[in-house]
Amino acid sequence: MDKIVSINDLSFRYPQSDSYVLNNINLEVKKGEFIGLAGKSGCGKSTLLYHLCGIIPHAVNGHKEGKVEVFGLDTVKHEIPELSTHVGMVFQNPEVQLFSVTVEDEVAFIAENLNYSVEKIKKCLDFSLDAVGIDDLRERYPFELSGGEKQRVAIASAISVKPEVLVLDEPTSELDSHGTEMVLEVLHRLNQAGMTIILAEHHLDEVACYLDRLIVMDDGRIIADDEPRTIFQDRIFESIGLRPPQTVEMGLRLGSSKLPLSVNEALDIFNTIPTITRGIVNQKVQGEEIVEIDRIVEIKDLNFLYGDKKVLRSVNLSINKGEMVGLLGPNGSGKTTLALLMMGLLKPDQGLVRVDGLDPQKDRKKLVHRVGFLFQNPEHQLFCDSVYSELTYGFEGGEDGFEDQEVIDEVINRMGLEKFKNNHPLTLSRGERQRVATATALVKKPEIMIIDEPTTGQDWYHVSSFMNLVQKLNQEGVTIILITHDMRVAAEYCQRLVVMRDGSILLDGDTRSVFSEIDILREADLKPTPLTEISLKVGIKPPLLKLNEIKIGEKNDIQ
Repeated sequence: MDKIVSINDLSFRYPQSDSYVLNNINLEVKKGEFIGLAGKSGCGKSTLLYHLCGIIPHAVNGHKEGKVEVFGLDTVKHEIPELSTHVGMVFQNPEVQLFSVTVEDEVAFIAENLNYSVEKIKKCLDFSLDAVGIDDLRERYPFELSGGEKQRVAIASAISVKPEVLVLDEPTSELDSHGTEMVLEVLHRLNQAGMTIILAEHHLDEVACYLDRLIVMDDGRIIADDEPRTIFQDRIFESIGLRPPQTVEMGLRLGSSKLPLSVNEALDIFNTIPTITRGIVNQKVQGEEIVEIDRIVEIKDLNFLYGDKKVLRSVNLSINKGEMVGLLGPNGSGKTTLALLMMGLLKPDQGLVRVDGLDPQKDRKKLVHRVGFLFQNPEHQLFCDSVYSELTYGFEGGEDGFEDQEVIDEVINRMGLEKFKNNHPLTLSRGERQRVATATALVKKPEIMIIDEPTTGQDWYHVSSFMNLVQKLNQEGVTIILITHDMRVAAEYCQRLVVMRDGSILLDGDTRSVFSEIDILREADLKPTPLTEISLKVGIKPPLLKLNEIKIGEKNDIQ
């Protein structure tokens, strides 16, 4: 294969920073490869990708050492317009690359600027919209779409002219299971047709089986570059606090000599194990009974419209004090809208909403002190000039400064923000900004926390750290309402799941019972975790939710 990207001794630091984000990077990419780029938040993945498409140094300044060539073009000497004919880019936050009035205009923009014929533009447009499953959105205004829908528009735009290299920075971070699967299938097809794919991704469960190569970064350096199975077998992910795909974890737990990268490969391994070695340890598998104690959220016959579009349809939901409830559903199903109605930020068209006995429309000031809310996009709630100021903002003028300081220090430590205390929040990586936004909610010590996609753009180390903190808050009596696409987080942390689609509730029950309803989950465009899917296929029902529930040896004692 021909070499199309060459990076030699690349180091880089941003202005006003003494620390290098990239340290002595050496890398070659060959034509037709499908490469995964993994590493913790802030390790330099995004910065490396920006060098490939010329954003650095032409749009973003800094101190750069070394050389980057793409198709023989030195990215310092050749401008972004020329480089963009070879390299397409999809950013982590889709909003930074959306600006047209309609989705159709957005996706057609690149082809129009390359002076394609009307017929060719139409072919590019139809291909892209169909490839990512958004043909029905072509007349919509992009900024009225959900986060996941916006991301799909950005991907459709990037692939519209089929560039030779497609660089993607966490492209599935805001997509539901169905959207993720569709996008990865598109990327696989493009790669099979000869396009080189370089994909930065935290969650490799769905993508690992497509990769030719996996590059792992830590603290601005490449620490591993090999075939995925080799990297997982060497436990490199675990050594830096990352989590490998769940199928790999299953293979490691079962002592497999060839680690499975897909559900089908893991199922083959399960089927070679005698039945008596499959079971559950340390946990009963019956559906956990949900007991009504003290209702803290009450929603009756709730309807809501955005213009002429009905977003919520006769929703009825009760949440008990102290529960940890996961709210699941595809992009655009109404999850975030329901949360905004609970906060009083939207007004119902019909129906009743009560939160801790308060009407969100009439008692908004009281509600602010009882309910913490974390937006899906962290930039929407960050406005101070330092991380520390963000956390202290809500306490200014308070009477318990010392106690508040203890809370702030604890949250800073727990969220891993110590070294960022004096940084401007908007200079941090997406995952780091998400942790700051989360911390601003946690310092208020609310009775209820509504958390909208808190794991977006975060590595497993920070996901598990955050979720363990949320779990502790829940154990201390805080009611948690968690909106998430991360089915592993839902399976491992939530006691109860509510599944939505098209503004209605399809399922509401304890976590095992909900994960047992595979057909209804698929109807909601949700995909169970690999462990859950495999356990159901081999006859374990209710299904397994956690890896430590697999028992090897002794007898089949599914209690």
